[in-house]
Amino acid sequence: AGLKCSDAIIDGEVVVLADSGVSSFALLQQDLSAKRTNRFIYYVFDLMRLDGRDLRREPLVERKQALQDLLGKQSDNPAVRFSDHFSEPGKIMLEHACRMGLEGVVSKRADAPYRSGRGPTWVKSKCTARQEFVIGGYLPSDKTGRGLRSILVGFHEGGKLHYAGRVGTGFSGKGANELKAKLDALTAKTSPFSTAVPKGKGLVWVKPELVGEVEFRSWTSDRIIRHASFQGLREDKPAEEVVQEKPKASTGKPSTGKSTAKPASGGKAAGSMTTTVKLSHPDKLLWPDENISKQGLLDHYAQVWPRMEQFVVNRPLSLVRAPDGVGGQRFFQKHASAGMSDKIARMKDPTDGEEILYIRDFDGVAALVQYGVVEIHIWGCTIDEIEKPDQIIFDLDPDEGVDVKAVREAALDIRGKLDELSLPNFVKTSGGKGFHVMVPLRPAADWEEVKTFAHDFARALEQGAPDRYTATLSKKARTGKIFVDYLRNGRGSTTVAPYSSRAKKGATVSMPVTWPEIDAGLAPNAFPIGGKTTLKQLAKADPWSDFFKQGKALRRG
Repeated sequence: AGLKCSDAIIDGEVVVLADSGVSSFALLQQDLSAKRTNRFIYYVFDLMRLDGRDLRREPLVERKQALQDLLGKQSDNPAVRFSDHFSEPGKIMLEHACRMGLEGVVSKRADAPYRSGRGPTWVKSKCTARQEFVIGGYLPSDKTGRGLRSILVGFHEGGKLHYAGRVGTGFSGKGANELKAKLDALTAKTSPFSTAVPKGKGLVWVKPELVGEVEFRSWTSDRIIRHASFQGLREDKPAEEVVQEKPKASTGKPSTGKSTAKPASGGKAAGSMTTTVKLSHPDKLLWPDENISKQGLLDHYAQVWPRMEQFVVNRPLSLVRAPDGVGGQRFFQKHASAGMSDKIARMKDPTDGEEILYIRDFDGVAALVQYGVVEIHIWGCTIDEIEKPDQIIFDLDPDEGVDVKAVREAALDIRGKLDELSLPNFVKTSGGKGFHVMVPLRPAADWEEVKTFAHDFARALEQGAPDRYTATLSKKARTGKIFVDYLRNGRGSTTVAPYSSRAKKGATVSMPVTWPEIDAGLAPNAFPIGGKTTLKQLAKADPWSDFFKQGKALRRG
């Protein structure tokens, strides 16, 4: 590095930066495997020895100052960078780090001497849980060109390998094939795990020699990881040293995330929500390709519940059920049926006496998950004001072949015209091909008035750009265009609820977002359950927190 000293011992970390400027463990592993070093950056943060002098007993701040002075004497070297620090409350720093998509923060005592290894003078706070696991088996993919569907991982405890769950995301096509080749060289006849492993057709056991870095949301009460994503192999870590990492208690330590306690026996789900509902077969995969289980879906709703509650509680519902997963048979259900929990409430429609379903609280959502509901659809009203809608929705449904850019432009066009009418408007992703533009209302107009307004608005869009938009449902009229679906504003019609999962490939969510995010090129299927983009979005301020507060009475003319 060309440092101007006779000798020095420096502590730091080698990283590879992604295009976003955030360090990427996956990219580092790729470069190590390819024996590339041109992207390596050595971030240095401590100095233990300089010019024959032992600095380990000096306070951290003095060691860092000496390190900064040393680096200041060298010629410009972009491969060696000083890791600066902030003297700010840890909780605030962690919140900012998580919003930026970083792994977390390390907090150290400024007056502490140097100690190798872990100790009480420093604490690592993570935005998501992350640690090494031993790989003990895998499930091969049934798709051509994709080597792995998931890997089975564990950790050592008491001289035995404890099963910790499956990891089914984070593999690139090439990376999955390379990992499978390494695992195939280690195949074994029996399971290396001392604890029970869920059965699966085609499971391949391997000798527990490879170690992988895994990022995950949380641990369940029986020590199974949730929403896990593979980050890369740790070829520097001996398998026998891998144990379960447990956060150390520390006064004033910021929260490192939200815990998950399996609600199978009643209790907490992720997000500190409490439910008395018992999930049968919580590991049952509803989205097999994405490795999302019933428990994983409940964890998602627990995390978003503070934002979602106002849009689904005490509101008539329709449900999409997939008891055998989204690849099996699906049912669209509006009425109660045998076996439905009493946590899913019922009332009679005052017009025709038909049964209407609704929920009162988080127990209701948990009951929907237990019942195999993979999409929650809402009426545009509450059960208390059932004849007076409190929202308008424009569902943008593009024909096959219509570019997503055109769909974004359509959403922005609608926003502009609603602004001209002084109507507040919000936007969310559909989780599929389009966007939903929604207008909050003060309940005053009836269903016919609201639907007529929405129809007239859609027709005006069509007349202004007949080559781009249509307000007609027929397939012939929609060819090459975007259908501005106003029909969801009729009495009894529904739309997918904000934050609801979708029964689609990718296990996506209908996510409330901001207009600048749409303008910046956001995709309508950008948010999978438990995915990095979803977690990053939920770390931001709630863009719909005042949705109903902004509602205005609909006036014609």
